[in-house]
Amino acid sequence: MRRLTQFLRQLVRDPSLYSFLLIGLGNTAISLALQFLFYSHLHWGYWPSSALAFFLASISSFYLNRKYSFHSQGNVWMDALRFSINIAVCYLIAYGIAQPLTNWIVPLLGWPLLVKWQGELSLLAGNGLFTCLNYFGQRFFAFASPKKTS
Repeated sequence: MRRLTQFLRQLVRDPSLYSFLLIGLGNTAISLALQFLFYSHLHWGYWPSSALAFFLASISSFYLNRKYSFHSQGNVWMDALRFSINIAVCYLIAYGIAQPLTNWIVPLLGWPLLVKWQGELSLLAGNGLFTCLNYFGQRFFAFASPKKTS
């Protein structure tokens, strides 16, 4: 428990978290706007709407987080590869959990308005879970400083 507390204190003091969150606010706004446009107005469905929106928002996210949040000095192509893997894994986990979870919880609540907006709530839940997973993936995998060997 002490190690977890120490880790959380260190995380809260890490400036990368705050620049990641600031950049993420902009990317989240763009991503959610696109998801809702594709899902609610173009009726593309849950997976195509969220996937295309994430692909488009991830382009700016890569550049901004690489440069400003994590100050990566690594090879841009390796960073891009790790970033892409991270985005794909976080996306599949977050949205794979969010949809069935929302589909299970919302009907239990029995509120007609929530049931009407169930798809949008799934997208919102997926986005929130994605953001959490994505920070750790970018921090410790995509833009992690290479270990120096002696």
